[in-house]
Amino acid sequence: MGFGFVELEALRLRCKEALEDQQLSLARFSVGRGFRNKYESNKRSISVSSTATCVLSLVATSSWVGHAYSQKNTTGLLKTLVRKKTSADLPKDNPFTAAWILEAITALEKFADPLDAEGRREIARKEELLLTAIDDGDGGVKMKPFDYPSSGYLTQLVMRALAKRGRLPRDSPRAQKINKWAWAEMAKQLALIDSESKSKDAFAVAYLLAVVTELTPKATISPDEHSIQRRALEAFFGCQLADGTWPLSRPLFHYPGYGNAYCYDYELLVQLLQVEDLQELLLDHLSALKTSANFAYENAYRLAPGVAAWSSGHHPHIGRPESWATASVYHFFYALDRLLAEAVRRELFRTLELPYPHLDAPQTKQDDFAKGLLDSTVQLKDGPASLKKLLWTRFVEPISAEAGKIKGGVSFKRGTPRSAIFFGPPGTSKTELSKVIAGFLGWYFLAVDPSLLLRKGMDALQAEANQVFRILEQTEGIVVLFDEFDELVRERASGTEQPFSRLLTTAMLPKLASLRKKGTLVFIIATNNIAQFDLAIRRPGRFDRILQIMPPTVEEKMAKNDWDGLPHFSIRGKLKELGVTVDRKIRDRLASLTFSECEAFANRLSRAKNIQKATSALDEAWTQCTLRAPVSESDTKTWGDRCKEEESFNRLG
Repeated sequence: MGFGFVELEALRLRCKEALEDQQLSLARFSVGRGFRNKYESNKRSISVSSTATCVLSLVATSSWVGHAYSQKNTTGLLKTLVRKKTSADLPKDNPFTAAWILEAITALEKFADPLDAEGRREIARKEELLLTAIDDGDGGVKMKPFDYPSSGYLTQLVMRALAKRGRLPRDSPRAQKINKWAWAEMAKQLALIDSESKSKDAFAVAYLLAVVTELTPKATISPDEHSIQRRALEAFFGCQLADGTWPLSRPLFHYPGYGNAYCYDYELLVQLLQVEDLQELLLDHLSALKTSANFAYENAYRLAPGVAAWSSGHHPHIGRPESWATASVYHFFYALDRLLAEAVRRELFRTLELPYPHLDAPQTKQDDFAKGLLDSTVQLKDGPASLKKLLWTRFVEPISAEAGKIKGGVSFKRGTPRSAIFFGPPGTSKTELSKVIAGFLGWYFLAVDPSLLLRKGMDALQAEANQVFRILEQTEGIVVLFDEFDELVRERASGTEQPFSRLLTTAMLPKLASLRKKGTLVFIIATNNIAQFDLAIRRPGRFDRILQIMPPTVEEKMAKNDWDGLPHFSIRGKLKELGVTVDRKIRDRLASLTFSECEAFANRLSRAKNIQKATSALDEAWTQCTLRAPVSESDTKTWGDRCKEEESFNRLG
């Protein structure tokens, strides 16, 4: 990747600084309910493609808000776009205009009132126009009646507009037709670049790469095809000029009133950066992307404080900023920031010398949450409650509802929980529960324990902690478990604390507060010793949820019928088979067993031949269980007694 965290952090800051001006800058191009093409133009009608580009840029950055973009105005814009059949004096019902209209409509529909039947029919007609354009070009799309060949730009535009509307499934015949054409065309364009032909076109290669990557499932990409994808990116960035831009593309088609249409660097980069399956390859080209970002940042028209705009440079004689070019640059800064967020996550794991984990698909239904974990009981002030239901309603569900927005670069809302302390005796699956939460959200899981901070010795402890927390503040979409950190958050008045404990207790409080305020990840502290935590850690506002994690309930243990090594074994069934009466004594002893202790008991019970062997196995498991063991050599109180005393620490806010 060739980029360290300091460089990633600086480039993200540049992206965020640029994006602060987006709304105010694009507002300078607004006219009616849409956008004009040029700055300070006398034209009072909207430009269709420029409006679409501005819409997509603002929606992507969650900036389609405010009075100008109210539901009423958005509905009006939607109706206006639906009625349009051409733009910039191009032929009626051309694929360029129709595709931009459909893509903008798809982005706006969630902000507007539903269209009437006539509007829906017109959308369906435009969709059919684009599908026909694919057929006419045997996969590639071109403009008629102009004598220009099918282009990667138009093909990718039409493909993405239809795909977003669900009209071009990846396995459909038309999608396969596009894919076949694009792979063949990309090979041709790569050959032109490699041969240094005068006809070479880096933009064509990049748009075709976006097409084939979107249409070819990652699981079916052959090693040769993957090599071609990598080579296509290398060829594209290899054509980049020293200033961060690219030589002008081959003409796409002709605007009757302006001249030839060309690809625009930042419009292309937006599309390339949004292809999820290209992200890993794009990380190798961050230096080139940084050069492009710096050029855009430093070469804007500074029209007023907080107002920056850009020109595509395609028609130098016009000499004014263009709304679509401006929207494309802002969209580029946003898309680059999303790639940098992925780079930061990887840098975090690299810094901690941990493998980058596989990411599971997110889930949304309550029935899918913690399916493999047995439920336990949490003792609250108003009575006992199911841990799984409590976690779902008061922690996981509200996080899950906003998880997609975090991926889009938005922070959690103010009242959304994003931090917790899980406390309780050893062996109650606090770590596993944290992993389950991450898996449900479809987020990465990271367990941090003191050993990771002590890798370079005690003298480097503070520096390591500072570095890890600095990266965490820039990290999104992960669940972080701080495990075995009891020593680091001990009561500061304690006379038994070590010097490094005092140091990190003081340092961790503001770091945790900063992580929580940032609101882009979830963090959990797992501990066996909540009572010894610094009072400032337990103070309301530091953590959103503080929950005691106890052994599973008797009912859960009795109902389970797939213990490890015993796929069809039930404790309830076996006790019934042996004639064991499940009285209060039996239930109390079963209740005391942690999951692993109960699993060991189940294995012994499976071999029991009579009541005596069964009860003897349970007695032995209970006698040796964690809840009956002393807390430590210096504290002879049992874990069971301590857990009873600590029930008052449970807190839901």
